[in-house]
Amino acid sequence: MLTIITDAAEQVKQIIRNSSKVPAAVSIDGTDDVEVTIQEQLIHRLGIKRKPSLIPFQLRKLGKNANISRQIRHIHQADTWDCGLACVQMVMYWLDHKSKATKSPDNQEKHRKWMMDFVKTKSLWTIDLVILLQHLLQEASSSSTYVFCSSNFGVDESYNKLHYYRDAFSADEVRVRKLFNIAENQNLPLMQVHHMSLNVLISLVSRENVVAIVLVDNHIFTPRDKNQSSPSHNAETAIDITNNETDDSSYSGHYVVLIGISTEKNDVQMSKIMNSQTEDDTELYNYCLVVKNPGVYKEIQFVTPTLFEKSWRAKGTDEDVILIAKHH
Repeated sequence: MLTIITDAAEQVKQIIRNSSKVPAAVSIDGTDDVEVTIQEQLIHRLGIKRKPSLIPFQLRKLGKNANISRQIRHIHQADTWDCGLACVQMVMYWLDHKSKATKSPDNQEKHRKWMMDFVKTKSLWTIDLVILLQHLLQEASSSSTYVFCSSNFGVDESYNKLHYYRDAFSADEVRVRKLFNIAENQNLPLMQVHHMSLNVLISLVSRENVVAIVLVDNHIFTPRDKNQSSPSHNAETAIDITNNETDDSSYSGHYVVLIGISTEKNDVQMSKIMNSQTEDDTELYNYCLVVKNPGVYKEIQFVTPTLFEKSWRAKGTDEDVILIAKHH
């Protein structure tokens, strides 16, 4: 059952102080006043160590060698719709080298087909990935924890107007509501955050044992290459993202794995080049985000904070994030 917290800052702190067991599902308003509390709650739920300071990420001076990213095998999606499955495979490789997802390419393909049979749909929502991940982690030999954060645990009826969701919306609505009920009944780690700051997300993935599967709008995330008539290596578009539309019909859901941050000058410069076709206040940042994108063949993508946040907060994403921590 989803617990609604009204006085978020004080009540969550009280939970953390007085109990070693936090309710599986919690709702928090992500205002500036509770940013640190949200971060503390996530640290507690993931079972990771607190850093000496909970100062928002951008207020901390980054060192020259703050290139924090995990060595994760890159897996390219096989179809236009299975980016989420590819992200789960990459995370499982990182968590458990002995898992079915991490062996030979033939076994990886067999495991992809097994995951397709498990989810039973080509219209994936994040809750589909959560149920899948829960099943895989129960079988994994490594120790890990995760938390699914979203601004909305359910189905936003307005999404049936988005081209991306429209065709399968009726069937999706029934399935997704059922899966959220299953997650609630099984006490899976859900945390409703109406606005998680980018500071909090980056502070968590800047740790070497935390990654995140993030839902973004690929129409924003993968800009059109000016020298091509179609997006560069784009494999996750429900519509043609080469058009200049900015209305709701242009949304295209896509999952990526956020694996860290980098302040290396070359990486930051690469992120600016990638985002040169979008309006971006890149000069304000001395770091970039490091991403595994299953929709491209390139092993690593460097993304400016502004572009990442814009694509993450786009209508249609619910600002979905699955945070995963690896415990040694």
